[in-house]
Amino acid sequence: MKGYTLDYYEKWERDGILDKRLSEIKELVSKGVPQIEIAKILGMAEKTLYKLKKRHPKMNQAFVFGNDELQYTLIDSIMKKAVGYEYEETQTTIEETKSGTKKRIVKQKKIAHPDLNAARYLLIIKFGRNFNDRKEEIDVMYERLKNREDKWTNASSNEDDNES
Repeated sequence: MKGYTLDYYEKWERDGILDKRLSEIKELVSKGVPQIEIAKILGMAEKTLYKLKKRHPKMNQAFVFGNDELQYTLIDSIMKKAVGYEYEETQTTIEETKSGTKKRIVKQKKIAHPDLNAARYLLIIKFGRNFNDRKEEIDVMYERLKNREDKWTNASSNEDDNES
């Protein structure tokens, strides 16, 4: 076609680097890199990146998959913090001795104890109001809503009864 300029996506496809670029985008998104920075890394304006996402479903899908990975990583981190974990701390010291330089590595196993706030957060998110600090208030509000619906339903059914 005369007068038609290929966009970045189409150029990447033509040059055989489309899959590589989409993988890079997915990885950047999964690391929490903002869209404006991703655009800079790819050498384009953020507005251009936005248009490419709208025009090319695979481009948008790379962002969706990247966000999914980021979400799983964050949830995994909160889960790890909630239940506690062991880790190894390494300390390296370099000592000067008469015979030369000596490198000493000391490794210690440490325990990160469970974080109750992280555990509570996960319980609330996963299992709802039963683990919320304001459970009683939420239950009362839920009952009020339920009763209003019942009254509304009863009122309309009473009106139907009266019309007969």
